[in-house]
Amino acid sequence: MKTAILVIGFKRLHYFQRTLESLEKNPESQTLDFHFYLDGGREANQEELIEMIDNSPIKSKKIVCRNSNFGIGRHLIGARRELFDGLGYDRIILFEDDMELAPTYIETVLKMSDWAHQYDNVGTVMAFNLNDSNQSDQLEDLDKVVPTNRHFWGYCLTRKVWDNIKHIVYEYEETYLEGVPYKKRNHRRIRKKFMPHWMMQPRRKYSGKTLDIPDDAITPPFAIKQTRNTPTSQDAMTALGLWNAGYARLTTIVPRARYIGIQGLSFTPKVYRKQGFDKQQNFEFTEEDKSLEKFTLYLKDSKGKLIKPTMYE
Repeated sequence: MKTAILVIGFKRLHYFQRTLESLEKNPESQTLDFHFYLDGGREANQEELIEMIDNSPIKSKKIVCRNSNFGIGRHLIGARRELFDGLGYDRIILFEDDMELAPTYIETVLKMSDWAHQYDNVGTVMAFNLNDSNQSDQLEDLDKVVPTNRHFWGYCLTRKVWDNIKHIVYEYEETYLEGVPYKKRNHRRIRKKFMPHWMMQPRRKYSGKTLDIPDDAITPPFAIKQTRNTPTSQDAMTALGLWNAGYARLTTIVPRARYIGIQGLSFTPKVYRKQGFDKQQNFEFTEEDKSLEKFTLYLKDSKGKLIKPTMYE
C-alpha cells in the first residue's frame, strides 16, 4: 500500500526534536514519504521547526505550513483529508510531537497493518501501551495485541477505514470548528447533541472476514450520556467514527515507544503522573521485532479475566 508518515508540529521545539530524532532511527525514514504539518499563529515556531526538518537526514520530506492557527482539530483533520482524499495515499501513520520511538516502531506498525488488513473489522493499529513488566516478560508478549480505546498516538489508518468514518469527522469539523478558535468550540453541544446521536446509531456489521473479538471485549469509547469531562477533541471524534463504523482498535501489549508529552494542550505533570506515564517500562527488541511476522489477539489476562478497553480519556 502507498504509505505516508504524517508528523504534526506547532511550538514544542524540544519534544519535536526528540520525536524527529527517533523517527530518523527507523529505517523507513529512507524509504517512505514524510509529510510535516506545522500549525501557525502567534505561538507557532515554524521557522525553528523547518530548520530541524531541513537538517534531518530523512530522505523524502514535504513541509506544509499553516498561514494561521488552525488548532489541533482542523489541523489534523485537514492533514488527513489532504493525504487521503487529495494525494491518494492508501494508509498513513500519524505522529504528534510527543513520542520517542524505538527503531522498530514503524516496521512493527506496518506489519500489524498488513496483518490486520485481512480483517474487515479492524480500524486502527498502533504499537504504544503502558506496560510495567520487566524485559524478560515483555519479550514473551511481543506478538500479542489487544483491543484498546487508548489515545491515538503513532497509529496507522487506512484510506478504506477513513472513507467509512470521515463523514462524522467532517461534520464535526464543519459544525463545531470552522470560524472559532479550537479551545472555544461548543463543548456542550458536541456532548449533548452530536456525540449521543452517533453513539446511538446501529453499529455497522461486516459480512466478510472478521477478527473474532467478542462484543464484551469491545467497549464503547464513551458513555451514551455525556458528562462535562467527556472529551470533545478531534481524536475523540475519530474514536466515535470508528465505533459507529463497527471497527475495533488494536495495539501491542509491548510498547515500541515512550510518551514524553508531560506538558501540552491536554497534559500537565500532574495528569502525566496520574495516568501512569511516569512508570513506563520501555525496552528495545530490535532483532526480535525484525523476525516478527504475525500477531496474536490476546483477550484474557494471566488470571483468565477478559481484557476490556477503558473508555477514551
